[in-house]
This record gives sequence, structure tokens and C-alpha cells, in this order.
Amino acid sequence: MRTRAELAVAALSSAHAQLTNNLRSLTLNEALQSAGGYRSILGILKHAASWSHVYQSYAFDAQPRHMRALDWPRGLRDTIETSQEYLDEMIAWFEESYRRWVSSVEPLSDEAFDEPRPVHWGATLPLFDIILINTNHWAYHTGEINAVMSILRGEAWEYTEEMEENHISTVGHRLRPDWMSAEQAAGWEAYLARRDAELHGE
Repeated sequence: MRTRAELAVAALSSAHAQLTNNLRSLTLNEALQSAGGYRSILGILKHAASWSHVYQSYAFDAQPRHMRALDWPRGLRDTIETSQEYLDEMIAWFEESYRRWVSSVEPLSDEAFDEPRPVHWGATLPLFDIILINTNHWAYHTGEINAVMSILRGEAWEYTEEMEENHISTVGHRLRPDWMSAEQAAGWEAYLARRDAELHGE
């Protein structure tokens, strides 16, 4: 049976992997885009990383640090730097928050996860609840980043995973999963192109 520390690290690691997997192929141009909205991918990343640092600090530091007291890459800025170096530093800052979380929870006893810890709005919560809030926050914004990236890249669903978006033609925009050969993908594309044409009366 796994300890609660092991479960906490597993939750943190899973949410971390989801976010970083989406950032792996991110370009600077994509990071600066919002897909017609008002939250750029870089802005979403800064938001997720900063609150991760805040939650961790309040849960574990003797002198907790709120947003403006954090060690922001190049300082807390009103205007971002539109450079690859700044994006890389922001990704590294998120990674630093993840490492702090893991190193903070790994040595704890099971009982420690029920102990009340402070949060930034002045309340206290059991530590395990704070960890879940943080990991859910990462996962929520990972989905947001993924959606913006899919819009920017003109990507629909993977073949075999379409969600019956019959009112939107996705011809030429579907993705081939790693396990699918090019020949299989071509077969799916031909089938779905015929289906789309029928649905749209073409």
C-alpha cells in the first residue's frame, strides 16, 4: 500500500507531466498568441506557475510569500519580454515550483497530510486538500493551453477519437496517433472525408 506522501507525489507528477507534455513542442510565436481571446499561452503559464509557488510557500514556509513577493523571472513585469529566453525562464520557474512541492511532501508522515496549513486568502486547509487544489489548478490550465494550441495549429481530434462534431468539417485537420501508420491514417481520412461530404450535402 502506498503512503500518502507517495500518493501526493503521484498526483503532482501526473499533473506536472500533462502540463510539460503540452509545452514540449511549444514555439515562441505560439506562446505569445491567445487564439482570439485575451489569455496568451505565456500568460497562462505565468499564472499557473506563480500560484503554484504561492500555494507551496503558504503551506511550507515560515514566512509565506504572496504574489508580489515571489522571485519572478526578471521581476514581476507589467510588460513581458517577447523572447525565447524569457519563455524558457518561465518554464523553468514552473519546474522549480514542481520540485519544491515534491521535496516538501516526500518526507512527510501520513498524519502530516491532515494537518491544517495556511492558504493565501487567510484560511487554513488540510495539506492534502491544498495539494489537490494545486494539482487541479495545473490540470485546468493545461487544458486551456491545449485548447489554445489546437486552435493555433488548426488541429482537430486524433483519428478514432472524434466527438461527432458533424457541424464542423475537420477534413485535413485530424491528428495521427503514434500507434497509427500513415496508411491507416490515409484510410481514415478518406472515409471521414466522404462522411463529411455527405453530412454537408456536397
